[in-house]
Amino acid sequence: MARRLGMVFIIAFLALSLLPVFAASDQGAAFTLDCNGFTGTGGSIQLNRDNTGTSREAFIVSATDGAGNVIYEPVEDSFFVGGTVSWSGGPQVKWTSAPQFNPLVLRVVSSAGNGFGESLIVMAMGQCEGLPAYNVLPSGVFVVDEDLLMLATNQGSIPLGSTSPSVALNTVPPRPKNDLASLGSLPAVLIVNTDNLSLRSGDGPEYTLVGIVDGGTALIPLGHNEDFSWWYVQAGNIVGWAKGEFLVLRGDASGVPEVPSRGEITEPRVFIHVNQTLYSAPDTSSLPLCSIASDQEYFVVGSNGDASWLQIQAVCDGALVNGWIPAELGSLRNPANVDIAITD
Repeated sequence: MARRLGMVFIIAFLALSLLPVFAASDQGAAFTLDCNGFTGTGGSIQLNRDNTGTSREAFIVSATDGAGNVIYEPVEDSFFVGGTVSWSGGPQVKWTSAPQFNPLVLRVVSSAGNGFGESLIVMAMGQCEGLPAYNVLPSGVFVVDEDLLMLATNQGSIPLGSTSPSVALNTVPPRPKNDLASLGSLPAVLIVNTDNLSLRSGDGPEYTLVGIVDGGTALIPLGHNEDFSWWYVQAGNIVGWAKGEFLVLRGDASGVPEVPSRGEITEPRVFIHVNQTLYSAPDTSSLPLCSIASDQEYFVVGSNGDASWLQIQAVCDGALVNGWIPAELGSLRNPANVDIAITD
């Protein structure tokens, strides 16, 4: 009961400072907010609105941090209309959850009821030294414009759900990084809990690769798919999709929107294990076109009827050609299960 009464005193001394006509008259009430809680520093109010129908005025007090996280769960109490409630010092009222961002905001509301609508009496602010301010974004971080369905930075914008370009065939994927300490002003980050996590152009393994991130990397959540199985994220200057089961959420991501996936499907390709001859037809007696290098991937454009030969794209003497190799000499990679045409 002492905790509730203390809260009511806080409500009382706040009431007059902002909206005296709606709820109370100010008698010089004041208070402070800090990292641990809030304290009344004197003054009183006089109650004058019967919003309960029992000749009492009911109030609710609550507090949030700069990101909207509730740091003091709402408490309601009431006093007789016409009475005076005072607060003169007293113990500090502790937050029910630790704040994460500045500013700290205390709201006092006169409850709806008995023909009265809910009315904000006062909104007071404070600071917790050492906490970041919400919405002070590091340079280069994308922000979501849901009205325009765009992502934007000071370097430009892209349609929401779009990603960085797909990694070209046989090139080293970028390994972007974010410094967790530099992202302290964000309401939430996603920590990679596996090594070599793929960032893709869409919300599934069938989409193309746009980058790879190391374990422990802090990703910026920009969006998610419908069932939260994939997150739309930023790492450095790379934007892509990361699988949710390999991410640990830190902070409050309740404001992160669902966004569309605009991914590019991965085309079938084959990894060549040994140097070999590229033939003009699915037959070793056909015309050799050139020799192709091992430890490389090549796009698959077709196969013969029993899939014992694959038709691939390769460069021979500076020209892009379609040629044939025995399927057993390579490893087919087709994560999207794209139909491979019979071209023989």
